[in-house]
Amino acid sequence: MKAIKFSVLAIFLVIIASCQKSDDDVKITTGLIGNVQYGEGDCMPIIDENSRVYENYTGEVYFILKSDLENISDLEDVENNSFDELKAKSISKKVVKGKLEIQLPEGTFVVMPSEVYVYSADNTVVIKKGVVLEKNFKFWKCTSY
Repeated sequence: MKAIKFSVLAIFLVIIASCQKSDDDVKITTGLIGNVQYGEGDCMPIIDENSRVYENYTGEVYFILKSDLENISDLEDVENNSFDELKAKSISKKVVKGKLEIQLPEGTFVVMPSEVYVYSADNTVVIKKGVVLEKNFKFWKCTSY
């Protein structure tokens, strides 16, 4: 009898646990979905884009307000921890196997993985209320120059 009660309780707990919402169950109404790929390698000589090897990224991705990023005056500020402070106050999301889905407020954001500083038109997005933007990202980190 105890074994039956234990089995019923175990089944009940599994059913309850499977009914809880995860982050993946949240419907995005304003934000961004896409794929993030990442690669790194020697940049001296420069590796042609077609020869680069990218993999689906797993790691932290930051959504930095473009206006905040533009307030970092130069590369020296980036190297002197201003960028780390900026990342700390920005929106971030853990990406697994390249899958990116995030609810974001309206604004213009620069999207960057934690491993590399990249600021270009390719990784800048404009998020509008009620719109889910679909965009894929590729990031390349030079390991030598």
